[in-house]
Amino acid sequence: MGSLARPLLIAMLVLIYASYAALGRDIFFNKVATANVDDPIGPYLHILRAIICSTTIVVVCMTSSVSWAFGKVPLIFAPFVALALASSLWADDADRAHVFHFAVVMAMLWIALPMLIHRIGLLKTVDVSLHVFAWVVILSALIAVLVPSIGVHSGADAAQAAHAGRWRGIFSHKNGLGPWAAFGSVLLFSHSWIASGSRAFWWVARVSALACLVFAGSATSVMMAFLLSAQVLFFHLLRRLPPLIVVLGTLVAVVLLVGIGYVAADLIFAALNRDASFTGRTPIWSLAWEFISEAPWFGHGYQSSGGIGFVTAINDKLHESILGPESGLLELLLDLGIFGYIFFFIPFFICMRNGFEWLDRVSLEERAAIEMLMMLLMTSLFQAITETAPILATGFDGVISFSAFFALMTLPKSPVSVQRSEARLAKSWIAERDELQRRRSV
Repeated sequence: MGSLARPLLIAMLVLIYASYAALGRDIFFNKVATANVDDPIGPYLHILRAIICSTTIVVVCMTSSVSWAFGKVPLIFAPFVALALASSLWADDADRAHVFHFAVVMAMLWIALPMLIHRIGLLKTVDVSLHVFAWVVILSALIAVLVPSIGVHSGADAAQAAHAGRWRGIFSHKNGLGPWAAFGSVLLFSHSWIASGSRAFWWVARVSALACLVFAGSATSVMMAFLLSAQVLFFHLLRRLPPLIVVLGTLVAVVLLVGIGYVAADLIFAALNRDASFTGRTPIWSLAWEFISEAPWFGHGYQSSGGIGFVTAINDKLHESILGPESGLLELLLDLGIFGYIFFFIPFFICMRNGFEWLDRVSLEERAAIEMLMMLLMTSLFQAITETAPILATGFDGVISFSAFFALMTLPKSPVSVQRSEARLAKSWIAERDELQRRRSV
């Protein structure tokens, strides 16, 4: 790629992370001058993201070729992108421009990121991702400790009162910091060995991640860290034991955990300082189903959160100033309906299947990289039960899940998948031959 191309491509990946997660925006535009200052960059973020993705496409094409670059765009995700773009046609008039802008930004990421990952390689993509995790938690911990007026919830207004004293780091809310801290507190221990950087740097990052996880006080993030740790153990055992034993053991463990959770639910909620309503989410979820039933097949428009009617209903009926369903899984149904679910989860499960099929056929470093991407995707799906961001490419941590999603989509078909395709093709040929022979005999 040449001496300048590789650093430039890596810089584009960092810029995609920074722009789609809006890293640092809340420090520079919401907190330094005054806690209530208007955000001057927010209305133009979709333009900035589109420019960064367009620049990425140009750089990749210039360092390879147009046909090669666009050949890496995963067509399996095209139906979801097309549905998101088309949903602006039936969205509420007030949401139409909003829906179209966010659909375009997601479509740009779908085009730019897979070809970029192919160009710099899977291992380097994971390396850069781990460094981004590290710097986010390091900077967040420094801001929280050195400048608590910015990095800690003050409780000075109604939106912050319930979270006074909790860390928010470089984000506007502790729920923005929490997922990054969860990923960092586990993956910086388990996977930093495949990344560049000194041991001292990684230990600073690990301590910062643990501090952010503890002091952010996000129950969802604590559960994410627990799930990530369980997945680390699962993949560790999968390397050393027969897959059937590991899978059966995992199923038994899941059943036991579900049973314990059902019996000791009150104790668990108390330990997490939460209640059975998931901090008031269950009434919002019940209300969301009413609006899902109004447009069950195609939804109300991409990232419209059920339209203005749903947001108004939350305010009027529940007296909450919340702008969405507080669940990424419900958000997807509200936005794009049943077809959106189908077009999203078919690629999801194909990616996971392909990832598992590659594990025994690559080097140890590549296996660890694929495992990490699968862990990110599974944990983001779990997070989406109670948080909206992981299903949205422009969520404060949605870029993490979408990066893992598109990285797994860029994997070529595994040898098992190739054999499966060839077997289906052979069966069709045999069926055609038999049909032709039958017609000739008649």
